[in-house]
Amino acid sequence: MAKLSEKTIDAVLDGLSEDDTFRAAFQRNPREATRALGTADPAVDTLPDQPVPDLAGKADFKRARGVVRKQLVEAMAPFIPITLDIPRS
Repeated sequence: MAKLSEKTIDAVLDGLSEDDTFRAAFQRNPREATRALGTADPAVDTLPDQPVPDLAGKADFKRARGVVRKQLVEAMAPFIPITLDIPRS
């Protein structure tokens, strides 16, 4: 499975923690529900399209969001070049 973009992960976590319509769509078909978010992430095509029998509650996703976000940012850190804006004198 390809890695979803940061934008897609944020959108999915927001939907799963706040939006009953998205949660129902995700439970029916994670791939199509995520594609409908419009993030234009090609990795969405690697998500399953089979129903998800059980989905954690909104509060669980709200709590997990910070942990997932932190892991995502830490995993990306070695690959983001550091740039400095140094004014010319």
